[in-house]
Amino acid sequence: MEHCDPFTKFKLLKRFMDNWQFVRNLAVTITDTKNFKKSSTIRGKKIALPTLGDMRGAARGISRLQYIYKLNSTDFSNGYILGQKYSSGMTAYNCYILGKSLYESQDYTAAGEWLFEAFNKIEQSEESNQTKQKDSQIQNDEPTKVIQNFPHVSEVKILEYLSLTLFKAGKVQLSLLMNTLLLRNEPTNQKGLQNQKLFEQDLSRDRFRRKVPSKSKTSTITQLYEQVCRGELQQSPEEKRNLHCSYTNKNLAFYLLGPLKMELLSADPFVALYYDVIYNSENEKIIATAKKSLKRSLIGDEDESTTDEIRISKNAWLDFNEHPEFLAKISKRLEDITGLSMETSEEMQVANYGVGGYYALHYDCDEEQDEEDPEEGIDRLMTAMFYLNNVDLGGATAFPNLRLAVPPIKGSLVVWYNLHKSLKPDFRTSHAGCPVLKGSKWISNIWFDSLGQELNRPCDLRPDHAISMPYKSLGLD
Repeated sequence: MEHCDPFTKFKLLKRFMDNWQFVRNLAVTITDTKNFKKSSTIRGKKIALPTLGDMRGAARGISRLQYIYKLNSTDFSNGYILGQKYSSGMTAYNCYILGKSLYESQDYTAAGEWLFEAFNKIEQSEESNQTKQKDSQIQNDEPTKVIQNFPHVSEVKILEYLSLTLFKAGKVQLSLLMNTLLLRNEPTNQKGLQNQKLFEQDLSRDRFRRKVPSKSKTSTITQLYEQVCRGELQQSPEEKRNLHCSYTNKNLAFYLLGPLKMELLSADPFVALYYDVIYNSENEKIIATAKKSLKRSLIGDEDESTTDEIRISKNAWLDFNEHPEFLAKISKRLEDITGLSMETSEEMQVANYGVGGYYALHYDCDEEQDEEDPEEGIDRLMTAMFYLNNVDLGGATAFPNLRLAVPPIKGSLVVWYNLHKSLKPDFRTSHAGCPVLKGSKWISNIWFDSLGQELNRPCDLRPDHAISMPYKSLGLD
């Protein structure tokens, strides 16, 4: 599953949800211990099976990929991603399930696109003759059957969902057309007859304009983020002019013979990428240890943290003191590279992003500092983020204000300051994780608190935060 495309993962998820419960129930009732001696083990493990919530989450992930990367539905459904074929694509049944899941998530625009794909595929393929013959045999409350060893959905069922989806998306005239096709196929269809009256009444009263869901206006910063993820927005030649790659020993004897490989990505604010600074054995150890305690990622303060759609990933926390056998050397390396002390740093956060996984625009520091807070000034001074694996497609870290996308390169470390020397937020450093298109992404974050870094990064004589204040008005959404 590590290098799967989004559709392969979606289809496997659906297959597990439909079939695995039956297999598991069968296995645990077998009395032939010779051939099924592992059945008791299966029963004891209490395997967590995929749920409808998982299906809807996967559907939203595919919709997110399609929207941010501007992927054509027809090409996407045929297995093409950014012009290259990665899978066999989706059948009419798969497209129907995806559209239905998006409908249940109230993403009616995306649901309509995929239900249209299901309708077109069932019309254009050889499956059409089979489905039309079977439509009369399939009851309205039974959407799918297995015909000749492949999952099947009727044209009638697709049109039921498609017409209602279009109606809820505000496209009433088109929904009426689809409903007419539905009744042409099955004149006695109860849902079709009910919806026909509803749609006609809505048109006659000219109320369909109010049916159009209000579209939230995409903010400037979000538009920049999406353009950076697609590679449409990049740094200008003038901005790149003073950027460079170099070998550096940080004035440390340890790196004289094996200097660090650094690429300066932004001079102000400082953003740099260091290559080959963590070994494969360390990557594997971090991932293996984190897998034992991975949980759905939370956002917000520790006391009020919760899950949210702006962050789709799993994470775990590794205490440097509890794993000195492999984290001690990494800790020392981080101090050498950053020039900061690890004494007041947070635990290492390890995060895994699957297909469609991302983290929306955010700051790593507190953008609304409370002047009356006695702990004012204690904030995340710097972020150090390791890329623990290569990602097949997508997964870059985007800095929209800097027009910068940092690609996920295994073994590399990207660092940046979240605060000015005055310890005020640098609003230019808002960033986000671009969605993973293919494969998965493993990263680890270490945040250096400003407390205890006074000698390592002293303040200037004059405040230096005015330069980033204009970016505050752009916000995050």
